[in-house]
Amino acid sequence: MKPMALHIHEHEGITFSNIDPFEIHSLYVHIPFCTDRCSYCDFFSVPFANNSHICSLDYQISYVQAILLNFQNWSKLFRAGSFSTIYLGGGTPSVLDKQVLKKLIDRLEPHADRYCEWTIEANPESLDKALLDMLACTKVNRISLGIQTLSEEEWPILRRVGSIDDAIQAIELLCEYPFEISVDLLLGIPHIPHKGDKRHKGKSYILQSLEYLVSRVSHISIYDLTLEKGTLIESQVSSGEFAMLDEDELAEERRRIDIYLESQGFHRYEVSNYAKLGHECRHNAAYWKMEPYLGVGCGGVSTIQYPACENSQELGTILRITETKDINSYIQSPTEIPKDIEIIDRKTALFEFLMMGFRTSRGIDKKRITSLFGINLEECIPFTLKRWNSEIIRSGDLIALKPYNFDILNRFLIECLEELG
Repeated sequence: MKPMALHIHEHEGITFSNIDPFEIHSLYVHIPFCTDRCSYCDFFSVPFANNSHICSLDYQISYVQAILLNFQNWSKLFRAGSFSTIYLGGGTPSVLDKQVLKKLIDRLEPHADRYCEWTIEANPESLDKALLDMLACTKVNRISLGIQTLSEEEWPILRRVGSIDDAIQAIELLCEYPFEISVDLLLGIPHIPHKGDKRHKGKSYILQSLEYLVSRVSHISIYDLTLEKGTLIESQVSSGEFAMLDEDELAEERRRIDIYLESQGFHRYEVSNYAKLGHECRHNAAYWKMEPYLGVGCGGVSTIQYPACENSQELGTILRITETKDINSYIQSPTEIPKDIEIIDRKTALFEFLMMGFRTSRGIDKKRITSLFGINLEECIPFTLKRWNSEIIRSGDLIALKPYNFDILNRFLIECLEELG
């Protein structure tokens, strides 16, 4: 049987096959607005600071209306939903006017299934009782709070809006509501250099933050801070104003974090994520399993998977669709087919499955690899699996790196890629 192909159409370049894609049950909605830009951030976002027209009520309404038209168009075309996970990210969705945000949620609610995990990202300075009262009357059931640090020394380095007191008050307020609470922290925040600096030898700042958080939240994401080109913090490190921890220091910090969180009932189920049992993020798990998902909003990304043909479950085509990052253009033409559509070839798709799956403690589902690619994973990368056998654990159809082996992930994946040829 010949594989399904995309057809070129005179209108805007690409139209899509009549063959249905694999079912889509995850939705991401991008809200690109935030109060101000932090020193380390290179996500697509537009700060309200110095952009008065963007933070106006009329502009926010126009943007949400565009999202809903974008969603209606893609969900109909790809027959997406009902959704088992919905994630409102950004930017900072909580900076939207409460009634505008409620309109967006109300219009999406009919597309959420009964047990939908519905997350909204928030920052402490934009989270208050009125917002939580509104959200408590919707299907939103999970709040992901951007904390990054509770250290008085590190907070100003990140140029975070608000204060640590704001962050603590936000957490305490959240604890009064029935939401699942997740927090984000950063590991490896730069510091002011001085001779003989060995701050990791003492009590680390991040462990102090965790001691406060573990009794109040059920999920913690701890990301390694990376110096992204063009960010303020990258230029400050380059100039010598700040210094980064070296790899050994970072590894030691992560080891101490692992040990402490494990003792508090949090297991590391992904490279950067820890959760109490049963409180893992289902939306992010869909990404790591390389399940298809719909992404709407300015800069939103969708991954659509097609079967090879109607009678085969082999992977035929993956489309990655990225919406424009020009907010004005997005508002004016939310249903226009984006120019940024990538057709992912078979080898790249397979490696993405390996790269994402091995990030998790669950690992790779060999049966799913076979159903999508028509191959046996053990035969696909036999030499890599043999060489790393002592660092691998097998459980039924699952194959994963052993616990606490995430530090070898990059080396392992490089060998996987080399063997794929």
